[in-house]
This record gives sequence, C-alpha cells and structure tokens, in this order.
Amino acid sequence: MKVEDCFYFGKVGKPKGFKGEVNIIIDNDSPIEPEALDSVYVLIGRKLVSYPLSHYKLNPKGNALGKFEGLNSDDDINRIKNLSLYLPKEMLPELDSEEFYMHELVGCTLFDKQKGEIGEITEINNQTAQTIMFVEYQNEEIIIPFVDDFIVEINTDEKKVVFDLPEGIIDLNE
Repeated sequence: MKVEDCFYFGKVGKPKGFKGEVNIIIDNDSPIEPEALDSVYVLIGRKLVSYPLSHYKLNPKGNALGKFEGLNSDDDINRIKNLSLYLPKEMLPELDSEEFYMHELVGCTLFDKQKGEIGEITEINNQTAQTIMFVEYQNEEIIIPFVDDFIVEINTDEKKVVFDLPEGIIDLNE
C-alpha cells in the first residue's frame, strides 16, 4: 500500500496496561472514526507497513484502545509509539460534489485570483493550529495558510484550487 492511496488517521500512543494494549490517538481532522478495525498501516520511514489488530474499541474521548497482533509488551509498543497511522482511502464515505477531503488537494495546482498560477500543492498539514499548504513555487517550497476567506474555488476533479491571496503573502516565504 502506498501513502498516496491512504489518508492520515492518527498515531500510536502510549502502552496501556501490561498486555500489549495501546492508546490509538485519532487525529481531530480524521474524516472517520471507525467503530471497528482489523488492521492499520503504520508509517515506518517512508513505507507503510500493515499491522493487524486483535481488538480495537473507541473510547468516549474520541480516541481508541487497541491491541496489535504480536505486540505483547510495553517494549514492543514503544518501538512504534508516536508513529503515524494510515487507513485506505476506500474506507472514506462518498461526499457531495461540492465537498472534498483535505488530502485530495495534494497534487492540485494552486492559482491566485490576481497572480494566476502559483504551483502544485505538495502537502497539507492540519496538525498545526492553522491548516497550511506546502506549494512548489518557482523551484522553491512555500507555505500558504488554508483559510476559508481565501477560497474562491476548489475543484478536485480538475485538480484546481483558486484562492484570493492577500497582497505579499507569497513574499513572506522568502
């Protein structure tokens, strides 16, 4: 499985108890909180590795408690603690035509209403207080905040995102 075929789900938390159970920290912006999972993908380096779950249960705080098959101690869990978890995109529910998932913006071309084409969106980071986009611009990577007030149009089918960016925001990256 490739990262581009998946979406970020959360991360491996601290061990819980002494039998290899682990807290699974579900990302606040995860598009789903499944009631049941039989496996997840763990990002190790740049590769996704499937980890089967012998059990998985949501808790009232919006996270989950799970047990990975073959991981039976705190030491086992600590080897993957804080690593990112991914799920296949086919698990995502269908959206209306005007709706989109943030990961669908990666690979789209960003346009500014005044300046025209800016560049390709290479990454979306919503793990910060403000969601930001990384954009390839004139052979450099720039950061653009993803702000609802900037949005003019988002068309993931055409791989096109149009913003009305404030004057000078691109120059802040220099």
